[in-house]
Amino acid sequence: MSDKFTNNVRARLYKQGYQGFIKDDYTQAALAVECDDLNNPTKEQLSQAVDYLKAKATSQLSVTDERVEEKFLTPVEFEQAETEIEIGTLTVSPQDVGEMITNKASQMGVILSEQQINDIADSVDISANTFDEILEQVETALLAYADFSANQVDAKIDQTLTRVQERVVNRHEQSRDKLSRGLTGISAALENSRNQTKSQLSGILTRLNAVQ
Repeated sequence: MSDKFTNNVRARLYKQGYQGFIKDDYTQAALAVECDDLNNPTKEQLSQAVDYLKAKATSQLSVTDERVEEKFLTPVEFEQAETEIEIGTLTVSPQDVGEMITNKASQMGVILSEQQINDIADSVDISANTFDEILEQVETALLAYADFSANQVDAKIDQTLTRVQERVVNRHEQSRDKLSRGLTGISAALENSRNQTKSQLSGILTRLNAVQ
């Protein structure tokens, strides 16, 4: 697999219409810009290397009979190199991470507020070594947020069910107490009615006896 210096420089040249450089060309460019760590080039070194090879191509200094590389980048190589250009050498900006989160959340059917996006972005390490690592962190953070949100919903459902159950029990007790009071009142009224009837009958009998 090619180093980051070669991938980045080759992709930039490709986008500007320059192609067909061989491995020695990139080696010479790295030496020319004093890039000692090919897997950790600076933006300035990448730009200088591109200018160096463009000048070399223009002046026809590149050897044309010793081509050992493919003329065109493979789709995978170009996508990888282009991605590395977009994110710089090792890091992406918080704004880029926010856009990643928004796009990934949209794919997952999750709608986030700006504050939620910022909170999730804060948990992502933007100094990861590769773009894939950052994407993986974004996905992990979104899944963690989805689990957190689901747990909150579950907790609210449990709270609602508990309140409903308590309300049903309380209302049942209230209804039972009301029925009990009502029955007690009816019983008292019937007892009072019986006493009145007895009193009336007693009075009637007394008067009848007096007549006899």
